[in-house]
Amino acid sequence: MTLRVMVVDYIKDKTDVWLENEVVPAFQKEHPNIDVEFIYVNWGTLDETVQGYFAAGDGADIINLGSEYIAAYGDRLAPLNAYLGEEAWPDIKQFVPAALDTVTWKGELRGLPWLTAPRAYMCRSDLLAEIGFEQPPRTFPEAIEEARAGTIIEDGALKRAGIVTTGRLDDWQEYIALIWSLGGELYKENGEPAFDSPQARDALKFMYDRRRAVYPDETIADLPEANGSRLADGTAVCMWGNLWGAPPVDDPLWEQIVFSPGLTDPDNYPESRPVVQVFNDWLAVPAYSKHVPEAAEFLKFLGSAENLNRYNKDFGSFPPRTDAWFGYVEEAKPMQIMGDLMNEYGRGFADIRETAKLREILQREMSAYFTDLQDLDTTLANIQSAYTQVLQDAGMIQ
Repeated sequence: MTLRVMVVDYIKDKTDVWLENEVVPAFQKEHPNIDVEFIYVNWGTLDETVQGYFAAGDGADIINLGSEYIAAYGDRLAPLNAYLGEEAWPDIKQFVPAALDTVTWKGELRGLPWLTAPRAYMCRSDLLAEIGFEQPPRTFPEAIEEARAGTIIEDGALKRAGIVTTGRLDDWQEYIALIWSLGGELYKENGEPAFDSPQARDALKFMYDRRRAVYPDETIADLPEANGSRLADGTAVCMWGNLWGAPPVDDPLWEQIVFSPGLTDPDNYPESRPVVQVFNDWLAVPAYSKHVPEAAEFLKFLGSAENLNRYNKDFGSFPPRTDAWFGYVEEAKPMQIMGDLMNEYGRGFADIRETAKLREILQREMSAYFTDLQDLDTTLANIQSAYTQVLQDAGMIQ
């Protein structure tokens, strides 16, 4: 029989060659009756391809999905605890819990993580010291003060920002992480959105206040286009992101870069806890597949510590299992630190329902609030109303 594997995370002429010329022959030594055929797609055609498979009830036996896809496809994926659960495959205990969040639906594993990219706060210790901070900010008030103290504006334009994320400090994914850090959730028990919660309100208000600490008004021009990492060129004191946006892990500058797992507000939320948002791309097995046991065997083989280390090395990303953190991970101190933070504070960016439409709503409403086109109450009411309608239209709530 032939297993068809649809892959979107690959580097042409590199990881695809490794999969075909090394992984498959090694797998077939153990499973000589199973052929493996790869189908390579790109992110621009991924959704169309996957939706076509499910509409037809036929397609690849293993599909490569992004971090947030479990909510969209969970019910249409095969339950795999019988193959990948602890009793069937003890190796699963080596996987980072936040990575397994991404592939779990209704208590059942639906696939296996294979590429992991956590996000945390990183700051230049020398620039922090320059503005009177001994360590990165850990609380909302500290973060606002650091953003203000670290920002330099000359001739109506930013020369240095106290903090950068994406855009003009309006990252919708960071907003979700901040809600989680305060102990909030995106959904109520009945499935309705929870953007009317105190946590959603206070997280958004914090983002507004921190943004105003960097951009006192909307006339302030942005930093010049980045040439590499802003931590490296000194145009930012702190940043929130993954290691892809930071200096190379072997750069001596890392002696002056310190990490923070996240921000909290202990005065108002005593139980608040930092959150390292963990993005995982993963391999799922559709329920329509006639070869679920064989697909699970291939996932276990591909998901070995050695294979996940080899695969993620080409991307500069984290293997999702901790016993695969050897070689290039072990040799890079920033990766060791980020990995430890992910293990302790990680939460998978998963179960984000109707993600594309939620992103559109948040980007629209957050932008209007941050630029003073509407107030906080209106913004949250608009988000709650619009997202409720989206979930109703999708049949996810009454």
